[in-house]
Amino acid sequence: MLDVADIASFDKVTEELMGAFVRVASDLVGVPISGVSLVGEHEQFFKAIQGLHAGSTPKDDAFCAYAIENPDQVMVVPDLKADPRFGTNPLVLDDPNLRFYAGAPLRGGRGTPVGTLCVMDRQPRELTPAMVDRLQDLARGVSAALTLRHAIREVHRAARTDALTGVCNRKGMEEMLAEAEPRDFGILMIDLDGFKPINDTYGHAGGDRALVEVAKRLQATVRSMDTVVRLGGDEFVVLVRGVDKPEAGLGLAARIHAALADTFVLNGSPVPLRASIGFAAIPWHAGDVHTLLERADAALYAAKRAGRGVTRSAGASASGETVGRAALETRLREAFAPGGTVPFHLVFQPIVELKTGEVTSVEALLRWRTDTGLSLRPGDVLPVIEGMGYSGALDRWVVDEACRMVALGHPPFTIAINASASTFGMPGFDAQVAGALKKHGISGDRLMIEMTEGSLAGDADAALANMQGLAKLGVRVVLDDFGGGHGTLARLRGYPFDAIKIDRSLVTDCARDAQGTALIEAVAGMAHALSVPAVAEGVEDAAQLAVLARFGVERAQGFLLSRPVAWDRLEELVATIPARVQAALEAPTPISAD
Repeated sequence: MLDVADIASFDKVTEELMGAFVRVASDLVGVPISGVSLVGEHEQFFKAIQGLHAGSTPKDDAFCAYAIENPDQVMVVPDLKADPRFGTNPLVLDDPNLRFYAGAPLRGGRGTPVGTLCVMDRQPRELTPAMVDRLQDLARGVSAALTLRHAIREVHRAARTDALTGVCNRKGMEEMLAEAEPRDFGILMIDLDGFKPINDTYGHAGGDRALVEVAKRLQATVRSMDTVVRLGGDEFVVLVRGVDKPEAGLGLAARIHAALADTFVLNGSPVPLRASIGFAAIPWHAGDVHTLLERADAALYAAKRAGRGVTRSAGASASGETVGRAALETRLREAFAPGGTVPFHLVFQPIVELKTGEVTSVEALLRWRTDTGLSLRPGDVLPVIEGMGYSGALDRWVVDEACRMVALGHPPFTIAINASASTFGMPGFDAQVAGALKKHGISGDRLMIEMTEGSLAGDADAALANMQGLAKLGVRVVLDDFGGGHGTLARLRGYPFDAIKIDRSLVTDCARDAQGTALIEAVAGMAHALSVPAVAEGVEDAAQLAVLARFGVERAQGFLLSRPVAWDRLEELVATIPARVQAALEAPTPISAD
């Protein structure tokens, strides 16, 4: 039976080539009618024809259907009317009144007979053996051309198909978008939530099975006119056609969420499949395909920030008030390229001694205001930087910039900077800091490094060596986010921390109820057991500050005391903080509910 791929092989170029073979066949045999026919399950139709206007023919009436029954020889019928197989055929008795037929079977792209190169006449005639041989040679040429075109199409298809899932890949999507009519067209950008734990738990083979299942469910959910694309990793796209209103894609997104929510089992265990989805459509969110991709990516990024299993639609304006992950990655790649300019700047939040209200140190916080005026939060940017492998480059920039600020001479504060876990857990970080101190001519006691417990999860020996090296430089090391992870005294007691910072989530709840208060008391007690000062961050009201002071927390920072400001505004600001601390601690404290 004729394969769909054989029909697909007949593109415009192939049909023109078949036309040339048909003309040669007519001249060779000296007949007015010739053609290349394909025989399907129920009918025959011509892809190239000369001397006859022909459409499709029922398979039972098609001479070619008989010819392909013996695919290795040419079927010659000198007089159709005299042949018992065709004497009553309507093509013989009625228009076009055919009397002669010779058909050389053709093989398609998969090697099976699919049709014929045939010659016909309205007069009975004979073919010499030489003519039969030449006709068969021409048929072999046609078959070779079909096989070549099929192979080319297969290569083309493979280059545009994701090898793992069988859906369209990025290259195929780019070609579709280049040809797409920029009207009533939408994009759903899909990013799987929590895919890394699947890989970590079940290995890459399990992760691949999950991706294949996601692609399968997406294809079963979208309409036939839509296209599922795997961009790579755990990122998918659905190209949505025929969007008649801006909300249309949201209904499809809801169906995708529902399809992914069905139980998926790996190695006998149920595995959750969830996704964040961003949607944008022309003309409501963009006027061209390039902008459409940016807007859909920005919507996806907003969905990822909002939580798991969430869809976000692009805003109606394309003025640049949001930035998607792809655009963010492009900007970061340019920034960290050799000769690039890092787009960040530092602001500084005072760290206050609660007993005196004095400020002796400040924490450097990263900020990025884009050229459109959009301020990107560290929580949005840092995971992207880490995923791109730029954490080390950013840490080097922050250390250098902090040292440059200190070298200005005023104000006389020690600067605390955050080092990523990957940087602090790599050998040689202490040497990097030493180089920056020497470059700017400052002493190590003007710098503090804040590290997280994640720094100890990798190469704990390297982390310890860095801490010891920094201590020799006079640089103090602070353990950040204490109490928010899995910290224990047994694990942390062997590391020379100069202070610990209590996790913001504990500070937020410390004055809310008895449980929150008990937790802050316990964590403060652990700090005291380590014989290091405790620092509370994220202090936003007087009740929190009172609880922290009650349990002996030595230092604090937060909006209640000061917002982060530029370096040159610090001296003016810190003069007001002691009075602010005193007023907050003397304020009436509401009684917590049990």
